[in-house]
Amino acid sequence: MKGSSRGRVPYRVCLWMLGMAWVIAVFPALLLAECTSDDGGKSSTTVLTLHLSSTCTEAEREARAIPAQQLLQALAAGKGIDLSGVVVQGDLLLDELPAQKVASVQGLSLEDRRVLEGLNDEEVHVIRGPFVIKHSRVKGTIVNRLKRGFLLITGPVVLMHTDFVGLVDLSRTVFLGLVDGSHARFEQESYFVQDRFTQGAMFTEGRFGPHTRFHRSVFDGPAIFRGADFPGLTEFLEVVFEQGANFSRAVFHMGTGFSGAHCRGKCDFSSTQFDRETFFLFARFERAVTFASARFHSQADFSDASFKESDDLAQATFARPPVMTRTARVVSATPGSSQAEPFPQVVTIGLFVAAMGALIYILKAK
Repeated sequence: MKGSSRGRVPYRVCLWMLGMAWVIAVFPALLLAECTSDDGGKSSTTVLTLHLSSTCTEAEREARAIPAQQLLQALAAGKGIDLSGVVVQGDLLLDELPAQKVASVQGLSLEDRRVLEGLNDEEVHVIRGPFVIKHSRVKGTIVNRLKRGFLLITGPVVLMHTDFVGLVDLSRTVFLGLVDGSHARFEQESYFVQDRFTQGAMFTEGRFGPHTRFHRSVFDGPAIFRGADFPGLTEFLEVVFEQGANFSRAVFHMGTGFSGAHCRGKCDFSSTQFDRETFFLFARFERAVTFASARFHSQADFSDASFKESDDLAQATFARPPVMTRTARVVSATPGSSQAEPFPQVVTIGLFVAAMGALIYILKAK
């Protein structure tokens, strides 16, 4: 008589239990992951720091949300901020920071002093040190409502991989450090009017909202908008790019204005997509500019634009012939629409060969 199997543990269950024991022994963090935070330790005296680990759930982040008023108090006390993986609640009103004359701002380098020479009689609201909000979600607004004077940020500004649910208005701001908004998402309007980006700015793969404005801003360093997405009305009116700009693979879904823009460095619009009307009126291109593989799905207007070096507009695709009234160019190739051309080049050559063959046949027949 065979022994009873009652009480025996099935072979597969044994294997599973052994496997789980091995996982717990080798990778305990996978099963015992906790939401941890880092307040910066010693640096907390100069920088308000809060880093939440990637293991935090959304509910845990909400429970540890930091009030915007706490950030404003830290900034007013001369601290920088360094946030990662957090939720910010409330509106951050940067124009409520204390005002002072530029000449009284301490700790600036000679180079920064030279940048600010034209603002000596202006009042500025100063943010010292870094302004970092990355891998986070800002549920309120961040605004600078100054009509006179400027907001001055002395350290780097990092907005990477952050979702801004409300309005972002950083107009009339002088950035003395690099600005990095790569992969940031602006769900509402984002305004950067009359700004000065002394070290340049990066918004690679960023996504903007229903209205984006960089009107009359100056980029002393490179401006990188490679792969950025602009769903709404977009304005780069009278913008100055000192070291060039990269808009390759960017997509503009609504009306777009680069009128009055001044590219002193090389500007790159290769593979850029313009879905609606696009204006480069009175734009100036001091260096070679590329539009290779750019696609203009609606009217493009380059009236009164000036190209000091060669352009490759002929390599772009136009749904309608572009408006080139009084446009100054150094190349003779005429940009046009490949869709509108009734006789592509191959067909034209074929017709020419056929006509020559017919002519030769007629001459021989005589």
